[in-house]
Amino acid sequence: MDSFEMNKIAGAVLFTLTMTLSFGILAEIVFHHPKPEKPGYDLASAAPAGGEAGSAGAAPAEEPLGALLAKASVERGQTIFKKCAACHTIDKGGKNGTGPNLYGVVGGPKGHRDDFAYSDAMKARHDKGETWSPDEIFAFIQAPQTFLKGTKMSFAGLPKAQDRADVLDYIHTMADSPVALPTAEAATPAAKGGGEPPKSEAPGASPAPAKTPPPPAPAGGSQTP
Repeated sequence: MDSFEMNKIAGAVLFTLTMTLSFGILAEIVFHHPKPEKPGYDLASAAPAGGEAGSAGAAPAEEPLGALLAKASVERGQTIFKKCAACHTIDKGGKNGTGPNLYGVVGGPKGHRDDFAYSDAMKARHDKGETWSPDEIFAFIQAPQTFLKGTKMSFAGLPKAQDRADVLDYIHTMADSPVALPTAEAATPAAKGGGEPPKSEAPGASPAPAKTPPPPAPAGGSQTP
């Protein structure tokens, strides 16, 4: 092999090495990432700046029961009650299903039916002489298992406050003498275990007429109040 061929081979090798080095330098320039001052990832603070932890994004406070009832509808409540009708009847003299008949339950004693096998937890409330106030019915149907540990009622509950107010507005009419419901002006802290009682009506004021009960919901057959 003469010197000319040797020079060509050496030149090709040198050219290849030069191009490889050049591409490496170019890639370093294009894809360069500066080294962080501190290793690791910069995570957002758990507490918002300028305030206490949990103050931002907190769920809005629920309206008072009286205010919800002022917007409630017996008709909407009867429609929503169809979710309950698979286990409960609510007509006067109706039979028990998986859950007890609910006629007259609002304002009545807890465990109000003598012919239904309530849970021990409900029987204990009954033996204490507790009654179903509108506030407690409203709280119970939100999450029965949370409100009364040990209840047989497996219903998940109604998460929307207005839905619960509508149902309460409906079922309270299903009684011989419907009880008075909280008004928008009255405080309703009973279900939360404290506070002042609702304000009474002014002397001489006529009580608000009870709503006319709609036709009874269809019969059906989990335990509730």
